[in-house]
Amino acid sequence: MSDISNVASINWNGGNSIRVYASNGTTVTEKCWDGGPWYVGAFRATGQTVGAASWVDGGGQVHIRAYVSNQNKITEYCWDKNEWNIGAFSSEGSASSATAWTDNNGVHLRVYVSKSSGQIQEQCWDGNGPWYAGAYAPG
Repeated sequence: MSDISNVASINWNGGNSIRVYASNGTTVTEKCWDGGPWYVGAFRATGQTVGAASWVDGGGQVHIRAYVSNQNKITEYCWDKNEWNIGAFSSEGSASSATAWTDNNGVHLRVYVSKSSGQIQEQCWDGNGPWYAGAYAPG
């Protein structure tokens, strides 16, 4: 990865597992660290920007979400066991950031999308769908 124009990172296992998603302006790739040397991960997508979030479920399974913007459309990519798949989230937008957490009600995701209008829009998911617009308003 050289000439990086955008980067997002996640971690779990007390910081002993780290994933870095980086775009060179046309392609988003993944680098991984699990306590040994860094290695190239399985994730690769066409895109200019990336946001990412992760959580570990009660069974110890790691879940990763990467939100990649390509040509002003953000697509969700999901890692839930052993492969990447396209998720249900999609939005117009040029960039995003994301966060995730779990509680007694399940998993919660928040994706903050930069719209072409210049506004930031919060998109929310609370464990059983559907996605909905959140209350966040900048300023």
